[in-house]
Amino acid sequence: VLSRLGHMSYDVVGAQILQTGIPASKANLIATTEVSVASLAESVMLGVAIMANDVSHFGFLAMLSLLSVVGAAWLFCRWLVNPTDVQRSLFSFDPQF
Repeated sequence: VLSRLGHMSYDVVGAQILQTGIPASKANLIATTEVSVASLAESVMLGVAIMANDVSHFGFLAMLSLLSVVGAAWLFCRWLVNPTDVQRSLFSFDPQF
């Protein structure tokens, strides 16, 4: 159970941000878009798994995974660098941190 604590906490924080940071009028659109992007990502992962199904492809798959995580972190940091007024009202942006 403890090994999943970080993952579960991340999911709870993500859900909280989505629930508080999105206007009610756009909640359905955001939720639908999120499910669509997640389904597309699952399809891409399935395609990669079908094409790279040999042990010799492990290095390529590990590098692809690393690049995906780095790319997501970069996009998230870019999003944090330019907060909107709504984000400023929801979250504290203290320049000392």
